[in-house]
Amino acid sequence: MQSILSALQSAGATTGTTAGTSSVGHPADSSRFSPLAQLMSLLQQLQQLDPTKYKQVTRQIATNLQNAAQSAASDGNTTALNQLNQLATDFSNASQSGQLPNIQDLAQALSGGGTSGTSSTNKTLNQLLAALESTGTQTGTQNDALNPIAIIIDTLATAGVTNSSNS
Repeated sequence: MQSILSALQSAGATTGTTAGTSSVGHPADSSRFSPLAQLMSLLQQLQQLDPTKYKQVTRQIATNLQNAAQSAASDGNTTALNQLNQLATDFSNASQSGQLPNIQDLAQALSGGGTSGTSSTNKTLNQLLAALESTGTQTGTQNDALNPIAIIIDTLATAGVTNSSNS
């Protein structure tokens, strides 16, 4: 994981903060990085720039994932339930330790539970953020309500953590 993050940093990723909003800038060709690498970079840079906010945001992500897990349980969706519970645990641990969440669990969530080739793996973090920002805090569909990546991105956006592009 460190090698991925180092590659992002050496490729020209930059950071900055302004009045309660943390923004992370990437080179103009950031589309060559996987959404997972972009998400991990965003989390790592928030962790480094503002450790207190990082712990607050990861705690909120854990809470939101746990709420979604309860919805999945109500729907009888055991696959989503297990994945959401695992990620909620990972983010809860991250909020307590100040460390990054488990990258393997995030990779599985991003790839749709371990299957490759899903449309979500082709979206960049910026596209996900734009889609979520355009619909506000209401994601609209039941699938989005149980989509762990949508939950994580939405929580980051709500907390004012943005991914800005330096073009």
